[in-house]
Amino acid sequence: GASYINKPKMRHYVHCYALHCLDIDQSNALRKLYKERGENVGAWRGACYYPLVAMARGNGWDIEGLFNRNEKLRIWYVPTKLRQL
Repeated sequence: GASYINKPKMRHYVHCYALHCLDIDQSNALRKLYKERGENVGAWRGACYYPLVAMARGNGWDIEGLFNRNEKLRIWYVPTKLRQL
């Protein structure tokens, strides 16, 4: 694997990484489900938004607060699409 993060490419998957950091079990289950169904990466990537929206709702709709409280997510901007949901 790569020893660095390709930030330009990663920006399309920040929300998936966020789900993995905030709830690794849910992230792994979702990835496994989409892989077993044979669905493409785009479908899985789109599905990663829903659990994060639920987490934001439980946090007073403060998605930035969720990112800022997590050591690994602090360096990332909250994706615009996630802010709009």
